Parts: sequence; structure tokens; C-alpha cells
Amino acid sequence: MRLILNADDLGLSREVNERVFDLMARRRITSATLLANAPDFDDAIRQVGHFPWCSFGVHLNLTQFFPLSGHPALQSLLAPDGQFHRRAFRGVQFDAALRRAIFQEWLSQVGKIQAAGIKVSHLDSHHDVHVQPRLFWILKRLQRRCGLSKVRLAETLVVPPQRPSRRNFLWNLAVRIIPPSRTTDGFGQFATFLQASPQHLACYRSLELMVHPGHPRFASETEVLSRSWEEGLPFPITLINYHDL
Repeated sequence: MRLILNADDLGLSREVNERVFDLMARRRITSATLLANAPDFDDAIRQVGHFPWCSFGVHLNLTQFFPLSGHPALQSLLAPDGQFHRRAFRGVQFDAALRRAIFQEWLSQVGKIQAAGIKVSHLDSHHDVHVQPRLFWILKRLQRRCGLSKVRLAETLVVPPQRPSRRNFLWNLAVRIIPPSRTTDGFGQFATFLQASPQHLACYRSLELMVHPGHPRFASETEVLSRSWEEGLPFPITLINYHDL
């Protein structure tokens, strides 16, 4: 099995940056996605060049921090302090003006990362907003405009008695073919992967696992990543990045 271990939220804080880059230096993770509008984005950018064996994508964001574009139609996604707010995103009505504003904001986020000299490998998103069906055509337009063919899937990896979401199955099918995008065979959380049986994982030749080094809620995950967790697996793995896909 080929595994991509992607650290989300690079640029969120100095602590997140330090833990992500430490694990990259030790070849424990292979990829990360940058939050272009996060407080410590510049700190992350200064260090990215030290890790040519890793891929760096864009963590599209509509739920935290200040927007980059300043588009007036984004107002319905903002809290009173002018920052994106997750609760506002959940309750908003996506009219034509807001869809145009989201496209411009995402274009600004990708553009900022490309302008910093990063070869963007793929797209995913903060709080999974990119897999919202209402934003599907905005994502596809962004891919075409920016020439980015690789995208994170909606979650496929679950542990019984849970069952994979039919909505996620349909979204994944659509994102792969309209127009064609390159993806892994599946996507899930690192903790779920460690709980899954070999039989349950047998259908995957390639799999992306999302990790969150440096987050207080994921301290135990970060600790496991620091160890040789793969030695306990009943099958061999190869760590790859998104450029290898």
C-alpha cells in the first residue's frame, strides 16, 4: 500500500509549524497543506524549501481567520470582528454573489502560496469545506484556472459498524471525472487507519491519511507519528507524497 501522510493546517501557529517540520525532517510524514490566511503562514513559507521530499498543497479556508480577497459578498461568512466563522458558514445561503466571492477568495489563497514560490501539489480544505456539494463547481473552476489536477477525496475510510457515506461516494466519483482529477483510492484519519483490519484495507492501493501535528487535541496522534508505528502493520507500506501520485 502507498500512503500519503498529510499534515493539515500548516501556518496555523508556530507550534503546528514546528511539529510538522520536525516530523518531515524525520521522514515520518510526507505532505502538508498550507493555510494561506493563517497567522504563521510566513514562518511556514520560510521553512518549506528545506523539505524537497515532501509535497505542499493548499488548505482552502472559509471558516477561520481574515479573508485575503476582501470581497464584500463574503460578509455573510464573517463574524463581527471580520474573520471567517465556522458557524456562519454552516448557516449561509449560497447565492450567486457569494459563490463568485468564494471563488475569488480561494483564487487569492492559491495565488498567495504560488507567489511564495511553492509548487502546489493538491487541494484540500479546512474543516472539509471543499467537499460540500454546493461548492463543487467552484472547486472545479478553481482547478481549471490554477491548473491543479489533484484533490483530496471526501472521507472513505471508516471502521465497522460505521458505513461509508453514499454522499461521499458520489462526490468522489464526480470529482474524479468532471473534469478528470487525480486522487488516492481513499482518504481517512490516521487513527481510523490504525484501528482498521487488514481485510477492510485490502481494497486500497493508495490512501491519504490526515494528521494534525501540534494541535493540543491531537497530542497522542503526534506522539504515535513520532514512533515506528508502521512496524506493527501486517502488510508493507510505502510512504509517498502528492507529487508521486
